[in-house]
Amino acid sequence: MAFDAFHLAELLLTQPLQIIVGSKIGAFGSYRDGHELFEKAPGKKDLLVIDGASHYDLYDQPRYVDRAVRQLAGFYRGNL
Repeated sequence: MAFDAFHLAELLLTQPLQIIVGSKIGAFGSYRDGHELFEKAPGKKDLLVIDGASHYDLYDQPRYVDRAVRQLAGFYRGNL
């Protein structure tokens, strides 16, 4: 038995979706998962890949976090 976090994503993700990942591919799988979720999700969606960032850089590295926050602010303005 295995857990599939994206099971039924194509049916359940009916709201606008913003996905942000770093371009550095690590062992955690977030880069791959972000792209997989983007492909499965229907409707309005956006994928931002932040060049040079790893998954963990997006937690606390200002140059990457600031880029993600700017993207999210615009996404929220347009969708909330």
